[in-house]
Amino acid sequence: MAAKSIWGYRATFVGLSALIFFFALLPFDAGDGNVPGPDLVIALVAAWVLRRPDYLPVWLLVIVLLIGDFVLMRPLGLWTLIVFLMSEYLRRRVDHAEAAPFWSEVGVVSICILAAFAADYLVLVLLLAETPPILGQGLHAFATVVFYPAVAIFSQMIGVRRLAPGELDSLGTRA
Repeated sequence: MAAKSIWGYRATFVGLSALIFFFALLPFDAGDGNVPGPDLVIALVAAWVLRRPDYLPVWLLVIVLLIGDFVLMRPLGLWTLIVFLMSEYLRRRVDHAEAAPFWSEVGVVSICILAAFAADYLVLVLLLAETPPILGQGLHAFATVVFYPAVAIFSQMIGVRRLAPGELDSLGTRA
């Protein structure tokens, strides 16, 4: 695959993430009683890392997540570190995920997303930082899990697909 195409997908990831951050900043009425929305960036990261890890290098992932921490005023680096660790775990499972059915992938990603939200909450509690309500965090994690299959299907539709057996990635490895 040409390097131009890889950079196009990387630019697409940055653009989609920027669009998600933009809509997260819009002042929709998020008053009491509303269900929190999903974290689509973490779902996008999981879908892309499991399908084409060469499209989402570590340096790009860290930059996008740190910008998200700045823009959304989260504790700097905490969510970035947690999502980075989750993505590296999923990156190591790419070979196992190729043979697994789609719903098995959804199950693994769901556990990773729930663990990421739980780790974030636990670290904030241990550091005696201000924490969001646990029910809100749980609903936020649940919404992210529910939206993951749609994000994975969307990623497949825009061309982020798994490699076929015998096919090489941009680094000339695997498959």
